[in-house]
Amino acid sequence: MNKNTASSTSYLPPQINRKCSLLPISILGASIVLTLSTPLLASANFGSPDTVDNTLAENTRQKKSWRENLAEQHNLTFGLDYQVLGLSASDPVSGGEDKASSGVARFYGSWNLVGLETGNTGGVVWKIEHRHGYSDMTPKEFAFQGNFTGAGNGIGYGGMIGPAYSDQGTRLTNLYWKQKLNNGNTSFMVGYLDTTDYVDVYALASPWNGFTNLAFSTGSGAIGLPDDGILGLAIGHMITDNLYTIAGIADGKGKSDEPLEGFDTLFNDHRLFTTFELGWTASKEQIYTDNIRLTFWHLDSGTQHSLVNGGSGQGVNFSASFMATPQLMPFLRGGFSEGDVALYDKSITAGIGYFGLGNAKSNLGFAFNWSEVNDDFSNVMKSINSVADSSDSQLTSELYYKMALGEFVELTPNLQYIKDPAFSNEDSTWVAGIRARIII
Repeated sequence: MNKNTASSTSYLPPQINRKCSLLPISILGASIVLTLSTPLLASANFGSPDTVDNTLAENTRQKKSWRENLAEQHNLTFGLDYQVLGLSASDPVSGGEDKASSGVARFYGSWNLVGLETGNTGGVVWKIEHRHGYSDMTPKEFAFQGNFTGAGNGIGYGGMIGPAYSDQGTRLTNLYWKQKLNNGNTSFMVGYLDTTDYVDVYALASPWNGFTNLAFSTGSGAIGLPDDGILGLAIGHMITDNLYTIAGIADGKGKSDEPLEGFDTLFNDHRLFTTFELGWTASKEQIYTDNIRLTFWHLDSGTQHSLVNGGSGQGVNFSASFMATPQLMPFLRGGFSEGDVALYDKSITAGIGYFGLGNAKSNLGFAFNWSEVNDDFSNVMKSINSVADSSDSQLTSELYYKMALGEFVELTPNLQYIKDPAFSNEDSTWVAGIRARIII
């Protein structure tokens, strides 16, 4: 059905002032002040559930004896997995692709080298990937990026579905030194970082085992994220038993498939992605699940991540989640941005996660998102796709169930409904997907 014949029923919440006036802040200065606060006694893990260390810890099956020896005698552990995502849409744009698929092979590990006796461990973390497409269009291109990569048009959605599933080829995602200090209450990472490992993370943010839509992942579509595998520094610190801060600075022009160029872009161009997060958690062990926080971010102008005119962007994101029962975790997330790098000027998400449904490693997630697409970018895309509707708002929902089929295989069917995709003349579209993971 064409949008122009749709019902006048409004899906918008009460009108919110489009431009949020964000006070300039000194992100790095604030992080230094808070990082120097009094340390505590217990250890805290500031990385997201999708960091290399947490991905390795998730695999609890009995290891081969040689792997046990490496871990116990040399503090070296590593993993391999292969993932594939396939998508199919009911109503793409006129003449657009209705299917997309891609695969990703990953090799990752960590090697602790110092501080083994004190608990203030330090070591090397790495992750190398190969991303490749199976169809003419990959999931990353399925929403709108196909217009710019030459793959054609997809569903005309102002967002991203499975942005990690592309045909980029070989890439460096992680290669950094991770150091714990103050009995684990302070830690830092320096080297080639994936900023989604420490920015705006929560328990279901991972595109590998959580939601596939970016609206329900890191940034809620309202953070202008740089590439993965870029040179940077991130610091996390527990200020009290419950209050913490995380700050980071990274190369805004870095590219994961050309990591050596990062030395030139970081030290000569100085186009930076800076973040500062202040949060409260019920306990250090529940930092992903029982958590309330604000995240401030800024991406300099002149990067490849600008949507239209090469400008900068900044914004603030919020997130709140808690375990209502031992298995149910409701959450409320979103953000407000201004500038030329975030897909959404406004984004609000509400959802729930159910952990341990069927077995300990299986979980279910369901969420709704309302978003208002960046106005300048929306005008460009509507012109490309000849869309008459001037509205920039969308309503998106996703339901998925990750099933752990034994120790080596995970299967995740998901279903999404997108109402009023911003760059399409269609009223709505259903997107069905299947994600599979083989753990080696």
